[in-house]
Amino acid sequence: MNIDADGLSIADRIVGAWELVEYSTTSDSGKVDYPLGPEARGLIVYSADGYMSAQIMRPDRTRYRSRNVHSGETNERAEAAGGYLAYSGPYDVDEDDSAVWHEMAVSLYPNWLGEKQKRTVRFDGDRMTLSSDPLVFRTTTLSPALVWRRTAPRAERAAP
Repeated sequence: MNIDADGLSIADRIVGAWELVEYSTTSDSGKVDYPLGPEARGLIVYSADGYMSAQIMRPDRTRYRSRNVHSGETNERAEAAGGYLAYSGPYDVDEDDSAVWHEMAVSLYPNWLGEKQKRTVRFDGDRMTLSSDPLVFRTTTLSPALVWRRTAPRAERAAP
């Protein structure tokens, strides 16, 4: 079991809302890239009953000229989808392997549906890093990492 100094397991520590700090990939040559730009925004929420939801977007996504999602043109929709990730579903914690498994019950990408994706978890104070197994893209190996910061509890945000 992976217990911290306060006696909390990963399953206990992960519950709550987390704001994206950084989404990057590092290639086998050491080059760091930001798939949705260096200023990507996002939120991931883990519930105590084992459900998670994540949304990540490029901040400079172009708005539809009509400002209406239902009348956006095909190219506008494709561009909007290219700058946005969203998925949700059940999650399982593997305390011994310091990992969280996300099951893709709902996803913006149809090929993710039904998949389980492993995320290695590392905590550093109020930050949590989720990294996935390296991905091979053509001849390059990429290692994705998402750094999240715990959001302030609602009562603290509302305080004057």
